[in-house]
Amino acid sequence: MTRDDADHEEGDVDPEPVPESDPQHIDPAGDLADAVENGDLDLSLDDDQDAEEIRAFVEAAESGELGPVDPGLEAQVRIARALLNDLDESDDAGKDK
Repeated sequence: MTRDDADHEEGDVDPEPVPESDPQHIDPAGDLADAVENGDLDLSLDDDQDAEEIRAFVEAAESGELGPVDPGLEAQVRIARALLNDLDESDDAGKDK
């Protein structure tokens, strides 16, 4: 929200400025990963997607092959793990029957 100069009277103290965004505190990718992990956002693999490729991605990220970990990569790995966990749980449920 902006303030018109006409609304500002001489002697008024300006409010604190908005701080620069801090990627350690504002993490939309992390918020998305939270939603997937909590079940607020339901994702699943498409029929032509291979779970082994996702497992290979997670292993590569964890081993450092994809470079230094940043918030975006961490969120991608969390989402991939959640997808794999859901696959494993659905496989286990199918085996019980």
